[in-house]
Amino acid sequence: MSENTAQISDALEQLANRFDLNLCVQCGKCVAVCPMGQIFDDFSYEVSPRGIIERVLLNFEIPEEDHLWFCLACDLCTDLCPAGVYFRDFVETSRQLVIKAGVTEYGSFCRGCGGYLWPNHTVMYLKQLLGDSTEEFLTLCASCRQYNFGRKMKALRAGKRKTCENDGPKGENQ
Repeated sequence: MSENTAQISDALEQLANRFDLNLCVQCGKCVAVCPMGQIFDDFSYEVSPRGIIERVLLNFEIPEEDHLWFCLACDLCTDLCPAGVYFRDFVETSRQLVIKAGVTEYGSFCRGCGGYLWPNHTVMYLKQLLGDSTEEFLTLCASCRQYNFGRKMKALRAGKRKTCENDGPKGENQ
């Protein structure tokens, strides 16, 4: 086992404890309420909340392939969980952990600042549902969208802005 793999494994164990994955009673309510099954054609038990929890608790490894990236972070599973497992928080924190470790192929990132935005599965679904007109929403974080909006507004007012030379009361800047 490489040093990086061992560090990820240790971090996952800490996250599993922090977000109470070990309290799971295997009732299946999280799988029943999860909207991923209705959204993604390739949904399976392995990518369900219960499947991810089982995999992590058995091995303290990041689930294989893109399994960790299906979650929509809607929090329905957490709201319904009788044991109090914080699955969404676990997934979001785990994603950040693997991104730091260099696993980026399953996420989409802001084209402005490079920060993580969404899982690729979610982006593909939203583009299919909403069309290509959502490009700015799906490729820029909230801060970069706000910055771009400000730039566009300033460009519309080019040449109409007040300057220091004519801002003050008459005679003050002369």
